[in-house]
Amino acid sequence: MELYYSLTSPYARIVRIALLEKHLDDRVTHHVVDPWGDDPSLMQVNPATRVPTLITHDGTPITESLLMVHYLEAVWPQPGLIPTIDRERTLSEAGLAVGMIDAAVHTLLGRKIGGAQFDASPIGQRRTRAINAALDRLEAQSPAISGQLGALTVAIALDYLDLRFPDMGWAVTRPQLARWHEAMEERESLSRTRPPRS
Repeated sequence: MELYYSLTSPYARIVRIALLEKHLDDRVTHHVVDPWGDDPSLMQVNPATRVPTLITHDGTPITESLLMVHYLEAVWPQPGLIPTIDRERTLSEAGLAVGMIDAAVHTLLGRKIGGAQFDASPIGQRRTRAINAALDRLEAQSPAISGQLGALTVAIALDYLDLRFPDMGWAVTRPQLARWHEAMEERESLSRTRPPRS
């Protein structure tokens, strides 16, 4: 398999962590690319030039991180990232976290295109509300400390907020979630894929 990704993409990090958790990382050729730079190698495998892109053993490209996790779970079911018991909660947590990542990424893109005033726009305010509502829900019921898809994706989303919105201070008003996040950060797959801060 081959994986095309950037080091700061939270979507790519979902797949990178899945590969580590499933002990498949050594079966993958890694290609770190710049999705904003029209990297020719990425354009060849994914015309949308999006990361991540996973090339399967037979040369089939798969895009969208959760579809890649679905593929990995189907072909290599053990160790599983989506348990049969409490599956609904795991998928719900993963969906909540991806929604938070989406809102954060769209906020960054909005600022890039529209400048700082994007945050005050109706869509900017909606993205901020979405992030805070997700954080409040997670504060009320943090995921279990585990290697399941939900918990891992929540940790990735929180790391992404820390990376891209360091002044947000989400942890100050959500102490239970902050403690959970600190404990999750000790997991090897998370520490090995932590994005650079530069």
